Amino acid sequence: MLPKPPTPATSERNALPAVVVFDCFDTVVLSRPLPGADHFTACLADVLALDPRRAGAVVRTVFDALLAAMTDPSAPQPPTLGLLDTALRERGEPRGTADLEEALWRALGCADPGQYTLCTPMADAMSRAAAAGHTVRLLSNCYLPGPLMRRLLYGLKVPEVYDRALFTADGGPKKPDPRAFRLIGAGEFDRRVMVGDSAELDIEPARALGWDTVHVNPAHPDPTRLLALLEL
Repeated sequence: MLPKPPTPATSERNALPAVVVFDCFDTVVLSRPLPGADHFTACLADVLALDPRRAGAVVRTVFDALLAAMTDPSAPQPPTLGLLDTALRERGEPRGTADLEEALWRALGCADPGQYTLCTPMADAMSRAAAAGHTVRLLSNCYLPGPLMRRLLYGLKVPEVYDRALFTADGGPKKPDPRAFRLIGAGEFDRRVMVGDSAELDIEPARALGWDTVHVNPAHPDPTRLLALLEL
């Protein structure tokens, strides 16, 4: 009988390449509270040249659909752009994609200085994880469609070291649904790590799947635990 190979030391096992999934908001990107429905309505009325009452009806339709999906953890999130497009068409006010994206960009505060800022410690940790050979990905429950999310991240200088992103505003499963984690964690990896600020949405569901987890306090973001976990 051949002897069994020696069991790798703990440090050797921990050094194996991992997929490290970062939450976006309040982890890599810090944000103030989102503007309310009144701001959303004013932006739609302005950008899309809508009567304010009609714009308000559109906003209520979109918000109601999103709220219904968000209150059910297993419900897929409907695509924000599709909701807005359908609500406008049902009222005889169709608009082009570029106009819809600009309305969402402004309505969600992306044009407001200081609404979103880079979390430098976690952004640096992203870069260090990628430089060490780990795969970096993003998973975000959000209302901004993918193209606008990428525009926002690029403008904030979030390191472009991630190979894949799942932005729930494009439609599909959302955190804490295990399907969202399985989608973003797909691939041949020895370890999976979730980095996020929400115990309910990020940490607990990832841990239930056997992932390593790193909880981030957005008031005092500290990548020490992540760097230790990856031995960086």
